[in-house]
Amino acid sequence: MRGKKHLKDLLEPSERAAARLAGSYALAAGVWIVASDRLLAAMPLDAETALRLQTLKGWLFVAVTAALLFVFIRRALERQRRTAEHLSSSEEKFRTLVERSLAGIYIVQDGRFAYVNPRCGEIFGYPPQKMTERLSVDDFVVPDDRGLVRENLRRRLAGEIQHLNYAFRGLRADGSVVDIEVAGMATTLGERPAVIGTILDQTERNNLQKQALQTQKLEILGLLAGGIVHDFNNVVSSITGHCQILALDLPKGTASRRDAEEILSCAQHASNLTRQLLTFSRRQKLESVPLDLNQAVRDCSAMMRSAAGDAVRLDLLLEDGLGSVRAAPGQLEQVLMNLVINARDAMPDGGVVTVATQRGGLGAVLTVRDTGAGMDRATLGRVFEVFFTTKPAGKGTGLGLPTVQRIAENAGGRVEIDSSPGAGTTVRVLLPLDAPAAAV
Repeated sequence: MRGKKHLKDLLEPSERAAARLAGSYALAAGVWIVASDRLLAAMPLDAETALRLQTLKGWLFVAVTAALLFVFIRRALERQRRTAEHLSSSEEKFRTLVERSLAGIYIVQDGRFAYVNPRCGEIFGYPPQKMTERLSVDDFVVPDDRGLVRENLRRRLAGEIQHLNYAFRGLRADGSVVDIEVAGMATTLGERPAVIGTILDQTERNNLQKQALQTQKLEILGLLAGGIVHDFNNVVSSITGHCQILALDLPKGTASRRDAEEILSCAQHASNLTRQLLTFSRRQKLESVPLDLNQAVRDCSAMMRSAAGDAVRLDLLLEDGLGSVRAAPGQLEQVLMNLVINARDAMPDGGVVTVATQRGGLGAVLTVRDTGAGMDRATLGRVFEVFFTTKPAGKGTGLGLPTVQRIAENAGGRVEIDSSPGAGTTVRVLLPLDAPAAAV
């Protein structure tokens, strides 16, 4: 009959085998009982003997049943033991695979992590238990990328897509940013939708790619500079010389004198640019000589004040007895001018630029600090990229800070920058000391 269900349809496959075995045993038992009863009835036995045989038959049935049950139960227990061992072994392998994985493994449900493995905790700098108990997914994503992460989670939970790979910027417990690559797929957990996937920290890989790109830029720049800078510098020097002579022949305050001075200023800017290009074009380090850092700052102070302009106050704070540093001649001037010009451009409405020197560890520290607008974290992460600039078109070359970094590294030092929006910028150039100044 249509729609009628048989008993076998209500049983699982394993239960059907047990039901067949039980049915076979019941049939055999029934045949035994009927056949033995008929046999005893056909035998000419007195009542006492018939009773004894009936009792013996019953005990025989019980013994056979017990023996069969013993065999079946022992086999069932053996299968159960093997199954439990297999499950335990599989669970141990799975746990080892997940907990020792080099990739972060996670389950997200209801906007929170339902599970994270230890590697996931290492990537974000949190204990795994804290990630699953106290924090939402948003807490691990930089604010600008939270919309992207939420939308991708929503699409997978809604069934719009099954699998998805994408990248976002993660936020660690210490506030640092990591480059995250995530792959995930929709699933269910406790009959509710969830997302399971992996997380990879690609920060080091991306940094290596940036370094490789930076190296390529420098190589291209070196080829370009090596081919044209010397000829270009000769042209600029000629323009500079003629403008200086022309300016001397023109009365001060006239439009012609101002035009000549503007041409001279542009030529000097071009000359500075060629010097920066030459810094990159040289494949060998320039010979470093001992230079008095404080004296180099004093010698450059007039040019720095002129470059800073009337709206910017320039303060010098020089520590006495600092001693000499090793650097290529003329390059400390490049460092100072680049940093002061950057500071000036960061303060269009005026401000204060402080140039300071002091001891720092085993070397000297040249510090240039401004009271300008400062930089956000994203901009700060790119300041040493060749050709990167935040200045308007035609105002910046993107070579200032890379030049400072190259000069410092050639001298065996390094550059550090601290900045935040509204708090100005501090650039520290750390240089090794050649010899401390003699005590007075």
